[in-house]
Amino acid sequence: MTSSRTWLVVAVTALTLTGCSYTINGDALPEAGFTPPTTTSSAAPDAAPKIAKQRSVQGVDPCRLLTADDLKPVGALTREPTRKDDVIQESCQFVFDGASVVTALYQKYEHVRQRQPKGREVVVEGHSSWVSCDLDGNAMVCTTTTAVNPNRSILVAMTLNGGKSEQMVATLQPLIKVALNRLPPG
Repeated sequence: MTSSRTWLVVAVTALTLTGCSYTINGDALPEAGFTPPTTTSSAAPDAAPKIAKQRSVQGVDPCRLLTADDLKPVGALTREPTRKDDVIQESCQFVFDGASVVTALYQKYEHVRQRQPKGREVVVEGHSSWVSCDLDGNAMVCTTTTAVNPNRSILVAMTLNGGKSEQMVATLQPLIKVALNRLPPG
C-alpha cells in the first residue's frame, strides 16, 4: 500500500473501531468511487467523468446525504451521525455495531481515480463512479466516489469487520443513488 492509501485505510478503520475516526482507500487525500455490479466501464485515465446532471455541494450538510432509514440495510445506528471534518473535510460518520459509513462532499473525481489505481469505474445514474475495496486487518474498507460536477464529487464509504467487498458494494449502490439525488441542481 502507498503511504496515502495506508493513511486512508487507517483513518476509516480507526473511526469504525473506535467510533471516532475512519479511513478511505487510496492515496493521501481521502477519495473513492462506487461500482454497481451491472454497469462497469473502463474509462481512459485522462477521460473526463460522465456527469448526467450537474449538482452542487454548496451549503450541503454531509450528515444529511443519508438518513437512518436509508442506512437500515447496514444496521441500526449506535449513535447520531457526527461531522468528522478533522479526518476528511466536509465529512460525516454514521456508526453501527462493527461497521461505519462515511459520507463526504469531495474533491475532483479525477484525483480519486489517480490515487486508487486498483479501483474501477462504473456509471451510476449517468455519473462516473469509482469504487475501491481493500482489506485492512479483518475490516474491509470500500470507498465510492461519484462525480457531481467538473470540480467536485461525493464520497460514500463503508468499513465492515469481516466484510466481503461484493456484498458491501451491493449495499453501497442504493446509498450512492440516494445521496446523489439529495444534492441540489448545479
